[in-house]
Amino acid sequence: MKILHRLKRLAANREGASVIEFALAMPVAAALMIGILQFALVLQATGAIRHAAGEGVRYANVHPDATERQVSDKVRKEMAGLNEDGIVRIALERGISDGAQFDKIAIEYQLEPVVPFMQLEPISLNETALSYVQS
Repeated sequence: MKILHRLKRLAANREGASVIEFALAMPVAAALMIGILQFALVLQATGAIRHAAGEGVRYANVHPDATERQVSDKVRKEMAGLNEDGIVRIALERGISDGAQFDKIAIEYQLEPVVPFMQLEPISLNETALSYVQS
């Protein structure tokens, strides 16, 4: 009888309901915030890489005698806000296609995920910029 009375009183008690609701909602909210942050970092890195590739191919166009090292240095300078350790490859290709001379820059970058407490593979981002050289 006493146990039944205590169980009814405990079931009717609303104290602590907010704590339980918070404990259930907090992991979902934290995961959502981390996901938004990761998506924003990927967008920022993609934009920076795209900008750097465009500037690199423009530099290669304007300076036809520039070496691959000089173009690569220009691209690295233009990658604002990115960790230089994430740069996997910057490649310059010069050639002729259908009678037209071209310059092509390819960039491969790896972005480290920001998800805490988990070991995740880096996010691989690739960008290529192609420009035909005016004769």
